[in-house]
Amino acid sequence: MALYNWKDEYDVGVKRFDDHHKKLFDICNSLHDAMKAGTGEEALQRILNELVDYAAYHLAEEEKAMERIGYSDIINHKRAHKMFVDKLTDAMKEVESGQAIFVVSKISRTVVDWLVNHIRVVDKRYHDEMIAGGVR
Repeated sequence: MALYNWKDEYDVGVKRFDDHHKKLFDICNSLHDAMKAGTGEEALQRILNELVDYAAYHLAEEEKAMERIGYSDIINHKRAHKMFVDKLTDAMKEVESGQAIFVVSKISRTVVDWLVNHIRVVDKRYHDEMIAGGVR
């Protein structure tokens, strides 16, 4: 059973970004499952790398769409994305310094908390402009 469950209230109404968000939840669940199963630091490192890579992909795609439509709050949105990337980068540095077991649980919880808050507050703001700009 998944630790972090997607809820319909998290939908931002732009299917491709909702799908991205769901994948990020799935990766966090994989991370939690690997940690719980004790599959070793190698598996944890692989899943963490997947999380970081997919988060970077998602954020870049969102920002490209915002730039294309001239999203009115793009500066603040990009700032929020940068803060999230900085958190992930700091966490990865901790993992690389040998603190994986202590950091992994914190990372998955931090990512999900950030995603939920970001989706429910910041991402929902772009819905109308994305739809009007043809982003689905």
